[in-house]
Amino acid sequence: MPRRGNPFRPSFGASPRVLAGRGDLVEEFDTALDEGPGSPMRSVLLSGPRGMGKTVVLNELEDRARARGWHVIRLPEGPGLLVELERSVLPALLAEHDPAAEQRRVTGGGISAVGSLTTETTDTYPVDQSVSTMLARLVQIAESHGSGVLLTLDEVQAAPIEEVARLASAYQHLVRDEREVAFVGAGLPSGIGTLLDQQGSTFLRRAERVDLGPLREEEVRDAAVQTVRAAGRVISAEATERLGAIAHGYPYLLQLVGYQAWRAAGDAEVITHGDVASTLPVVVDRMSRLVHTPALRGVPQGQLDYLEAMALDDGPSSTGEVAERLGVSKQHGGVIRGRLMDRELIVPAGHGLVDVALPYLREHLRRR
Repeated sequence: MPRRGNPFRPSFGASPRVLAGRGDLVEEFDTALDEGPGSPMRSVLLSGPRGMGKTVVLNELEDRARARGWHVIRLPEGPGLLVELERSVLPALLAEHDPAAEQRRVTGGGISAVGSLTTETTDTYPVDQSVSTMLARLVQIAESHGSGVLLTLDEVQAAPIEEVARLASAYQHLVRDEREVAFVGAGLPSGIGTLLDQQGSTFLRRAERVDLGPLREEEVRDAAVQTVRAAGRVISAEATERLGAIAHGYPYLLQLVGYQAWRAAGDAEVITHGDVASTLPVVVDRMSRLVHTPALRGVPQGQLDYLEAMALDDGPSSTGEVAERLGVSKQHGGVIRGRLMDRELIVPAGHGLVDVALPYLREHLRRR
């Protein structure tokens, strides 16, 4: 019998077979598209740490818009956002969908038995057309077919603020004119916070802020069971419980643990507790490379020292004991603690206690 393909997809940004725990958000966005201009969920800003499924949710919302016949413009990430929009993305869309995109006029003719004509093609949308003009025309075309235009931007914190401001101006004019347009952005909480503090980000401040938190353990378990069952296998109750515990509510870890457990089961019909438990070393290593290393990049040494002092504990750390280990005053330790909270690397865990915010960050720090 041929081996069945692995149904789990542990790649950042890859849409899973079963979307866990985000149904309410998706339904609210569906409603916003159906309600028409003025619905608050037509401008949304998704935030959450790496592995929380921001890009996956973004993909799902794009699919919902496409299902309604909307044009979806996935905005280029990072510098050059507007240049790419002006020179390639919008002209290409208009050339495809606007019946007036090309005009032919007769420039010469010849008389013969069959007759002949020479023509010249004039492009209605040369590259020097503004983003505002082209975007407004695309929205007009979409509305003529009973749909609209959705703009999406991943890694919002990487977008140059001056380019975001220009894009915001074009978008806000369309919103004020009650046109069929929507926007969804996604990014890391700390980066979004910095961006929202900048002048020119008024548009983003007015968007509905949706913080994607960890999934409930029962949502993780249900998604795992559904994914395995749809692929023709069974996962035992003990294995499901263990998977939920290892995943810590992170959609990425749900996919990673499921993927590795499926492989560990080989050709067996049932995925067991042992199959799931065997995934832990891979999970810790993958989180270390793909989540923790990027999250700690650029963190000052003093804050790293604080984290490493916390990593000596198996659970929440006493702020007083951490300061004592570092040889600093409680007041100075409090300053460092506040900065680590701003970076969302640690969280309060009770009176005088803090804990690491990311799954397996403690193990990563110990390995350092």
